[in-house]
Order: sequence, then structure tokens, then C-alpha cells
Amino acid sequence: MKFTPEKYKLKDEQMKPFIDPEEIWSFIHKTTSNPDEVRKIIKKSLAKQRLSLHDVAVLINTKDEHLVNEIKDGARELKKMIYGNRIVLFAPLYVGNKCQNDCKYCGLRMSNKELQRKTMTREELRQNVISLEDVGQKRLIVVFGEHIEYNAEYIAETIREVYKVRHNNGAIRRANVNAAPFDIEGFKIIKSAGIGTYQIFQETYHPETYSHYHPSGRKADYNYRLTALDRAQEAGIDDVGIGVLFGLYDWRFELLSLLRHVNHLEACYNVGPHTISFPRIQMASHSEISEKYLVSDNDFEKLVAILRLAVPYTGMILTARENEAVRDKVIE
Repeated sequence: MKFTPEKYKLKDEQMKPFIDPEEIWSFIHKTTSNPDEVRKIIKKSLAKQRLSLHDVAVLINTKDEHLVNEIKDGARELKKMIYGNRIVLFAPLYVGNKCQNDCKYCGLRMSNKELQRKTMTREELRQNVISLEDVGQKRLIVVFGEHIEYNAEYIAETIREVYKVRHNNGAIRRANVNAAPFDIEGFKIIKSAGIGTYQIFQETYHPETYSHYHPSGRKADYNYRLTALDRAQEAGIDDVGIGVLFGLYDWRFELLSLLRHVNHLEACYNVGPHTISFPRIQMASHSEISEKYLVSDNDFEKLVAILRLAVPYTGMILTARENEAVRDKVIE
């Protein structure tokens, strides 16, 4: 698939921020939808051509129920064309819940004094991996909080320990990592352990909303997180995953910004994300969440279909947090 990156107000440059909120909203507010254009865009995607942000804005602004169903049908056809009925399963493995951030939506936030903090010992880690191998798991996403104890060396050593575990002919073939962003040297250390995908979510691409929900800790730095995958690429990690926590801000803005991130990686490093995740916010202990931007099931199914059409090559990660009915529709 060949994609010629669009030109934006903020030029795509390595290691530099690329989100212009005014520009993102301009795509939404200045774009209209009509049946002919919607069908042309669907046809373009089925030809395995990447969609522009204008194309995506047209699909976002499509309200007609029949046309929305055509978008979903197009996404379903594209998925079967590229992937068939293939579904890849992986299991999360939470190594520890210590954290130095105070994200308002998260039950693991630093200010939650009722939470018992725990980091697995190496033996506990081994036993958990054995349990996962015994039920047939071959792929893991190993999750770390952002804490001084979970530095790059600790993460690398943890991944090496995971790979060492062999039990009843079971073995972990791929250990992906979800962890806080590092500098280039830190990412090099993590890469040396032979990780699969390095996954990090911006949570929200809207700067003011980001500041509201991340008032303190290292995660409060919007641009440091935004450019994390640039540093990962500079360190030689070209297998990366991105995502948004839908429900913190307007899903239309988040979806376009997510695709703007895809375009940035393609423009600067000639490679897009291996995976895109789209979890919806869930209530948690000691969380502070506004209900203003919660995403309905219908909008959720629509945005996932648009994502599939917009980036045909990427793996789409659906979490088990969604109920069975929603999962069945989205997987289809």
C-alpha cells in the first residue's frame, strides 16, 4: 500500500508535536457528507488506498442510517478481504499497580490511598505466565504502571523472564509491552529484550482535556507523551501500537487525531502503527469522569468501522471490557 502523506499546518517533523486542534476541528466543521462521496470513499478504501483526513471527516459527518450501514458493510468487506476470519487473541499480564501519576479517570491513580499496591515477585510472575500457558496463551501484553521502580532495565528484565518460562510444551512467543514513555536510550534497553509491539495510548489528543485529566506526574506532559513513538522509532522500535481512551473528549476529534498520528508516523518514519486500540472509558474506584463525551454503542460501532476503512493494514484491538453483543458486532 502506497500512501503520500498530506500536508498540514504543523509540518510533520521527527520528534516534534503534530496536533493542531483548530485544524482537526476545521476538517469536521467544514466537511459535509453526501451519498455519492461516501460511496466513493468506501470504494477507495476497498481498493486498499489510505483515506485522507477529509475522507474520514466525510464518513464521521454521515448521519443517514442507510449510509452508516454502508460504511459498516464496507468495513466488514475490507476486513474479510484482508484478514478473512482471522482473530488473534492475547492476554494482559499486569506486573504491578504502582503509579506516580494522578489521572482522574483511573482507579490506580496515586491519590487512591485505599488501593493496595503490589508488584509481582519473579516467582509470582513465573507462576502467572505458567497459568496463561496452561490455557493456551502464546501472546501477552505485559502492562506496567508509571513508577520509578518500573524503569527500562526492570521492564527489559521482566520480558526476558517471561520468555524463559516453558511449561508442558507451552511458551510465550510474543510479549508486547504497554508502559510509560521513555527517552531514546530507555527505549533501546527495552528493545534489547526482544519485545513484540510497544503500545502507548495518548488517552486524549485534546490538549486542554489532557491537562484536566492528567494534573500531575510525568504523564502531565502532553507533548512528551505525544512524541513517545518518535523516540521509540529513533531507538529502533518500529513495531508500535497507538490508541485513544474514548469518552474523555468528543469522539470525532479523537478519531481524526488518531489518524493524524498514523499519518505523522508514516510521513516521518515510513511505517504506521501495527495496532490501534479503541477502549471506551469505564467507571472505576476514585475516578472522576464527566459523562458529557461518553460514546454510545452506535457511535462506537461507527467509529470502529471508519477506523478499519481508514487504515486497512493495521490490527484493531478490541478489549474484553465491551459486552458480548458489542464485541460480536465490532469483530464482525
